[in-house]
Amino acid sequence: MKQRPPAQEQMELLALKALCFADDHISEAFEMKHVSEWLGISYSYFYHSFTAVIGEPYWQYVKRHRLELSAGLLRHSGYNISEIAERSGYATVAAFTKAFTQNFGKSPRSFRKIPTLPNEQRTLQLVDSIVKAFDKKGDTLASFFNFERTEMTYLPESMLYYTILSRGQDPVAQMIMKMTMEEARLRKIVQLQELAQAKVITSTLDSVPVTSYEQMSMFAGIFLPSKDVTAALMNVTLTENLMAKRIPAGHYIKLPVPMDFAMAGIPMYEFIDRYVKEGVFKMSGNHFFISLVGPNESEIYIPYLKQLL
Repeated sequence: MKQRPPAQEQMELLALKALCFADDHISEAFEMKHVSEWLGISYSYFYHSFTAVIGEPYWQYVKRHRLELSAGLLRHSGYNISEIAERSGYATVAAFTKAFTQNFGKSPRSFRKIPTLPNEQRTLQLVDSIVKAFDKKGDTLASFFNFERTEMTYLPESMLYYTILSRGQDPVAQMIMKMTMEEARLRKIVQLQELAQAKVITSTLDSVPVTSYEQMSMFAGIFLPSKDVTAALMNVTLTENLMAKRIPAGHYIKLPVPMDFAMAGIPMYEFIDRYVKEGVFKMSGNHFFISLVGPNESEIYIPYLKQLL
């Protein structure tokens, strides 16, 4: 395999850190100079290197990312448009509505009424393929992804220390190829730091299925209560080039499934979409994730706002 020059690797790492900064400050006002200063590089170098690595200017990415996450909240959360605008970093509903309409060609209110998004069709087709594969083995996928199998749980304020495994050029396939090595690395950190309450998880920073499949950023990370974060762990995460993300405390729907993360990912989204559309529950955010429990065992966590039925 051809080795990338050290300078290119450093440029890619800085770009990914900037991408993660945007995600961790989704509802806050900041400027590009704040990010370049945080990275310790010049504004000009930051502007050009981010565009070269990610394929779009930084502020264009920030705007797109915020609007796509807001679209995800419109689809699945129980928040009103004013609350979603605030959570997406817009000072007024008018400013949010204008930006959203320009980006998606529909107002937030109209977008919320769309029965099925174009990207959802692709997801549902993949679900059908997985269901057929299970049927051949004599298993019924629907029996696993059933709301009656869920339990409600509460997760305290937490930190996620993570790395981007892939983005662009079939990111899910890339993630699957890299996960074995990455999971081993993360579990070693958990073991050495004696983090009994930590979970090794995987998900995406983006909004499924609003974000284009080719632009999704897939990650793996360590999820643990903030109270368990130590100075030693923070030093390790810096050494290992792990990014940090704050996760607010909240209620979650937990669904254990007898399969690995790769098999659970697509049906997980169909499960969320189906029960939200049926009016069973509403989500409190886009940050659902899969906890890697064992070789053929996963736990799905869905941020939960309220149950309707």
